[in-house]
Amino acid sequence: MRRSSWLHLVVAATVAGLVLAASPLPGSAAAASTTVVDGSTSGRLLAGAAEGPLRVPVGAPLGGYLRPPAGGEFFGSQTHEHLTDVIVGSDDAGVPLVAAPDETRTVHSPYATFSPPSRGYHDALVTKALVLDDGEDVLTIVKNDLIGMVDELTVAVADQVEARTGVDVSDGLLMTATHTHDGPGAVANDSVRYFWLAMDAYQPELFDRLVGDIVDVVVEALEARVPARFGWTTGQESNVRSLNSFRRSRSPWTPERVEQQDALRRRIGVLRVDEVDPATGEAVRPLGVVLNYAAHGIVLGVENFHFSGDALGGAERALEASFDTPVVAMYVQSTAGDVSPRADGAPRLQRIERFGQLLGRQVRALYDGIGSFDRAPDIEVVSQRIALNRRTLGYADGEYPYEWGAVQCNNEGLEEQCLPAPPPGQHDLADNGHAENDSFVPLDTRLTAARIGDLAIVGQPGEPLTEYGLRVLEASPFGYDNTLLFGFAQDHVGYLLPDSKEDWLLGGTEGTTTFWGWKLGGRLLRANVELMAALAGDAPAPEDELEVLYTSRPSVPVVATPSGRPGRVLLEPTDIARFDTTVLRFEGGDPVADLPTVRLERRAGRSDVWQPVRVRGGRVLDLPFEYALDYELIDGAHTWTVRYEPAKDARTGVFRFVVDGVAGPLATPYTLTSRPFTVAPSPSLLVTDVVRTGDRVEAAVAYTPRPANVRLIDAEVPSDVPAPVRAGAVTFALDGVEVVAGAPTLEVRDGRLVAVWSAVLPGEGLPTVTAADAWGNSGASG
Repeated sequence: MRRSSWLHLVVAATVAGLVLAASPLPGSAAAASTTVVDGSTSGRLLAGAAEGPLRVPVGAPLGGYLRPPAGGEFFGSQTHEHLTDVIVGSDDAGVPLVAAPDETRTVHSPYATFSPPSRGYHDALVTKALVLDDGEDVLTIVKNDLIGMVDELTVAVADQVEARTGVDVSDGLLMTATHTHDGPGAVANDSVRYFWLAMDAYQPELFDRLVGDIVDVVVEALEARVPARFGWTTGQESNVRSLNSFRRSRSPWTPERVEQQDALRRRIGVLRVDEVDPATGEAVRPLGVVLNYAAHGIVLGVENFHFSGDALGGAERALEASFDTPVVAMYVQSTAGDVSPRADGAPRLQRIERFGQLLGRQVRALYDGIGSFDRAPDIEVVSQRIALNRRTLGYADGEYPYEWGAVQCNNEGLEEQCLPAPPPGQHDLADNGHAENDSFVPLDTRLTAARIGDLAIVGQPGEPLTEYGLRVLEASPFGYDNTLLFGFAQDHVGYLLPDSKEDWLLGGTEGTTTFWGWKLGGRLLRANVELMAALAGDAPAPEDELEVLYTSRPSVPVVATPSGRPGRVLLEPTDIARFDTTVLRFEGGDPVADLPTVRLERRAGRSDVWQPVRVRGGRVLDLPFEYALDYELIDGAHTWTVRYEPAKDARTGVFRFVVDGVAGPLATPYTLTSRPFTVAPSPSLLVTDVVRTGDRVEAAVAYTPRPANVRLIDAEVPSDVPAPVRAGAVTFALDGVEVVAGAPTLEVRDGRLVAVWSAVLPGEGLPTVTAADAWGNSGASG
């Protein structure tokens, strides 16, 4: 099966110095045919969806960039740009950040070996599962906020699901990663130690925690199966300024071919699953939606030390918020290998929300436009393991002189200059002739293809470039229009370039993290063609070229250090208006054991009854995003800080935080409740440009710019200019007469979008204008 990949680094350090001690890893080989799951109704679709947090301990390193190590120095003589995915780390003002901040150098975490420890959460890391069961075959699509997937993780999840439920999901399990560069590091196993540069050294305990969290969600989705219907569609992302862009030269390709690549880059795939009434077949409620689009998870840069789902998580949240009931929305990457996100403006957290809102609304429109549904789609899943070496890839003698693969090829524009990968562990080769547990670069991988009715899905074990993906889709017997490509799925073998030596010689991040040269793409394309032929019934399923035998490195949990007074409030929240920030600080537990759950509760009227605040179509507000969570060790106290900034439409009233966590070596529970605090509407609306033309009066009404805030005001307006108030009530008053304006007219004035409110008010002189938006935020003229 597949192999792991995180990557984007260009490091010309000597390979020999980076080879770390060998150790086997978890898992076992998967079976070869899909298992019937008890409880299925043959001929009718059953579906289940679930989600849950990946509870990665604060202090674990982030994975994706080669972040500056705790000592503040970089590897070798490479420049900052080369070490950070060709994206210079900078603050929101554009000032380059070359070295790690001073405070990073003094922070310690047992999980961070040479990378800086994480400091907290901007937003939660989430795993989601969608199970589709036709009575004979079961497809389980799992999305994870990780930089890449690894075969060992896929196998371990399948094994534990079977151990807990008796259900063998291995053949129908399609594990994907969103490719956020702000997910957990230190989980790339011993089979791909090159990725440790961007991931930090492997920590078995973190790997085991991930497996447990993912298994919980898969089991929940399996147990939640109900009668369902399935529909799907595709469309083109159509923002005036596209939400993604190429980050690699198009020089090898003709203008006509680039047009086709552009179309794939902007392609949106949408899968929709609804619960139905088994008697009537009518929809009861939406269950899940899968969004397939291409964009690297790199809005947050190398200077970030907080976990985040990046732009991909923003798209999921925006899509889920468009529903009235809870819906599991999952982002699955398409051909994102050479595609970056585009979300104009600053700060970066607002860019994430902007990307999500602009993409989410288009996905919702496509979702709503699905008019054809299948209550009994035939489901098929096929996979194949293939070996990666010079012979299987088709190199002639001497054509590619690197027996065990190579890294950093064509770096700095030096054609075919590679650093050879060192040999794998001989002890690992001895057990089954293959080094699946001890190698520097991937020596095998796994590809998976699935069919749901007339839709084909091809999972790719790494970062597919657009031209590579285009060739896979063009080769589909189901047709380009009926085939979707899921990148970062099942395994990770680096970037997936087309079989083009000219493209490979371009180097760059994509070329330097291609471990088997230009012919890797051709071998993967041939494997995809065989898998799709099997799905179409034109050929038998291809047999695995090898059998893996994963072994586990022991996981030894870190013992939590004691807490003095867990549950002690150090700073109470204060009363605020929307757009302002309130803070709760408390002593909790050591983050190796404690990731506090923070809930926001609202008082019901004047009673002493407190109710959980709900967001995103009904989800309880108990995960980071609406609030941020930070950790510091201050004078020996495990100090946690919650920062809450109500958005323009957040509920008002009296609130409190309720925190649950564990502390000490015995993980003793603690709880605390903050003092009540109020959130009021903001009185900061701007009412300007009050003019009279005869009996008609008008005024422009806008939000005060908040360029330093976390939450976005308007996705279509830069954060440093006033955003138009698009809905609400505006009253014009003169000489005791009041007139309420109707809906505003949106105009562009001096290059800025303005909401102009107008009414008929006879008289002379300028009126007094008072305004309130749809959520009660207010302002007045002069």
